[in-house]
Amino acid sequence: MAPSKLSSVPIIDIHVNDFKDSLANEIYTGLKRPHGGAKSLPTLLLYSTEGLRRFEDITYLDENLRKIKILLDEFERKKKAVEYFALDLSLEELLRTFAEIPPGGYKYVQCRGLHGTYDDALAWLAKPENRQNPTCIMSMGSSIGNFTRPEAAKFLNRFSRMLGPSDSFLVGIDACKNPDKVYRAYNDNHGVTKDFYMMGLSHANSILGFRAFKKEDWDVACRFDMATGSHKAYYVPNVDVSLDGVVMKKGEKILFEQAFKYGPKECKDLFQRAGVTPIAQFRNCTGEYYVHLLSSCTLEMPTQVTEYVADVIPNVVDFENLWKIWDTVTLSMISQDELLSKPIKLRNALIFYLGHSPTFFDIHLTRATDGIPTEPKHYQSIFERGIDPDVDNPELCHDHSDIPSEWPHLGEILTYRDAVRSRARAILAHGVKTRRLAEALWIGFEHEAMHLETFLYMLLQSDKILPPPGVPQPNFESLAHQSALESRESSWFTIPEQQVSIGLHDPDDHVIPKHSFGWDNEKPKRMVNVPAFAAQARPITNGEYAKYLEQHHISSIPASWIDLVLKTADVRRNGYGNCNGYSTNGHNQLDSRASNEFLERFAIRTVFGPIPLKWALDWPVMASFNELQGYAESMSCRIPTFEEVRSIYQYSMFLKSLEDDRALHSTNGHGHRIVRVVKTLDKSVEPPAEDAHGNPRTPDHQPVQSPSTKPMPVFIDLDDNCNVGFKHWHPTPVTKHGNRLSGQSELGGVWEWTSTPLHAHEGFKSMELYPGYSADFFGGKHNIVLGGSWATHPRIAGRTTFVNWFQRNYIYVWAGARLVRDI
Repeated sequence: MAPSKLSSVPIIDIHVNDFKDSLANEIYTGLKRPHGGAKSLPTLLLYSTEGLRRFEDITYLDENLRKIKILLDEFERKKKAVEYFALDLSLEELLRTFAEIPPGGYKYVQCRGLHGTYDDALAWLAKPENRQNPTCIMSMGSSIGNFTRPEAAKFLNRFSRMLGPSDSFLVGIDACKNPDKVYRAYNDNHGVTKDFYMMGLSHANSILGFRAFKKEDWDVACRFDMATGSHKAYYVPNVDVSLDGVVMKKGEKILFEQAFKYGPKECKDLFQRAGVTPIAQFRNCTGEYYVHLLSSCTLEMPTQVTEYVADVIPNVVDFENLWKIWDTVTLSMISQDELLSKPIKLRNALIFYLGHSPTFFDIHLTRATDGIPTEPKHYQSIFERGIDPDVDNPELCHDHSDIPSEWPHLGEILTYRDAVRSRARAILAHGVKTRRLAEALWIGFEHEAMHLETFLYMLLQSDKILPPPGVPQPNFESLAHQSALESRESSWFTIPEQQVSIGLHDPDDHVIPKHSFGWDNEKPKRMVNVPAFAAQARPITNGEYAKYLEQHHISSIPASWIDLVLKTADVRRNGYGNCNGYSTNGHNQLDSRASNEFLERFAIRTVFGPIPLKWALDWPVMASFNELQGYAESMSCRIPTFEEVRSIYQYSMFLKSLEDDRALHSTNGHGHRIVRVVKTLDKSVEPPAEDAHGNPRTPDHQPVQSPSTKPMPVFIDLDDNCNVGFKHWHPTPVTKHGNRLSGQSELGGVWEWTSTPLHAHEGFKSMELYPGYSADFFGGKHNIVLGGSWATHPRIAGRTTFVNWFQRNYIYVWAGARLVRDI
């Protein structure tokens, strides 16, 4: 509707339904209670024009806009272009409060009024023309407490479902549960609150059109309900009162207000049920009132190519989604006090990464636009590049930024971060035409995505890690039981000799590529011939690795595990044979798993806290290359080369292409018969027969037809078998796929080790934008890893040309390995 002309600030009537009729119905419905129950009147009766004015006396405010005006004044001072929309039931109240803003009072802040209800606001927000810019929905006065707890979650969720990645909530919540203090707050000595409450009855008369409630016949009673953690207010008749056939007995309590208070647990439950993620919170000096900054819980990333890489250049939605997860991980999963800690001693403090990511991005945006750096410029000297020292000799390290004696304050870093993000948004809004600028945006995006994972690696090693907000904690015990029921023996597959395409075709440095940008180690595109070999279907599991450690009396455990005995005793013992009364007597190579005594000793690190190792036996083990190579050698096997892993992925995709044929016998497009004999494997089936070398032979369900030589596309769809992009916040069991050859990013949420060192392959050329990206790690100590982990962005996990690497003895990596052998 057209804005009202009665104010210097435009007032828009957004009413969808007749609010007066709706409220009248609520009055009668609450009193009649057709299914029984206590009588009630709607809380909205309190918020008439007269009631709101009286409410200001309660809150000691000079004007209704004051608490918001503090924000508006700060936006204006910071020259932020902001549109402020005030929502109110009362047109008169909107006009009165906005009258305090003189015409031309703000230059950068524009004010509007919305005359309507919450439901009307939802309908208004649903219109695309009203959502052109990032939106923050604010409720600063703890109004959320007037809903029941289930209603409050539903209320927030209705708005949450409309929020995009760049939108947010700012919600005030009352946390005071001191009964005496709450009672005095609602029962002041001057009777102001009682007058405010009695105005609700006058409002009811106005709504109904007659004097249904005579003030002299009514009183008000309040109490604090400890059981529900809420203040309750009742209208109590002094005489019997009748309304439309409903009799309200003298002394009967008619509930009209219930104000719920929210401690930390109630807030956590509220946010989780509402589907919102806490980003930050601000409290008063007594800790009795909080303002929470929230975002929607859409943390899982898309997995289809058409969604996760809609364009070569990440768009603003891609960036906003990445930033949302980045902020969740860096600001909500560790306390601010712990940001100066170094959970992995070989790395910088956690706070470095909060400054490093935007600084790196800003450097490349500045170069691409021939612009000037975002202030403070000196951040480039301390945040441009981190450290990745030699594990054996930490004194050996590539060139890196200076490490200051004291890191900048977090607030200063976040202000800088926001400025860089605003710069990126502005660039994206104007369109990107040149390769130089497009590549700067791409490199900034993937760099931040990779360091999101780095930050999580570090958090996992901290005892102070907090679970991801808004993400329900899995029932790990139940998942382990289900996995045990679905587990299959790990099959061996013959990977035939085949031509494998490696790398990315991107020959023109002046044109935006057709498919994707790539890091220097991804180029150029080349073909290699990979001889035949045998590979296991899935990676090594925690259970298999535990058995190996126990049988070989190896005391060193993966960094992803926790030794509960050592943690409790705080001493280091030699081996396991004489530890805590444990003995290996009677254990032999034929046992299918490690002993219970051994398993009970260990836990697995997760973002939800440690869980017993016995609940994660079917997860892929995360360990260094050296640790997993020891396991492979004990099994008379080896870890595959880079080219072999790429061959596995290509052959796995070929096998998937045959799965659409549901019949046992089918004909391909060339008239050749594909013969597939499917054999079900479970724990009751005898191990497969051995070949001439004593190794298990490959399964009978591989196709006779030769594999296709068609190379894999640059990007692949990441189906349900791919635990990437925060689909789960932990590794997942891989044993249920024991009879299926795992392909790219299908290792249960971990990267895949190869035995190939990172080196300058034929045609390698260092990238101009980042010359040391790969070259600084050509010393022979780093091996290539492929695929992706549960925290890897789909643009990386789904790109078949992407190459990652870690030092072979780096124990904190989220990588596993599968076994291969020669044939």
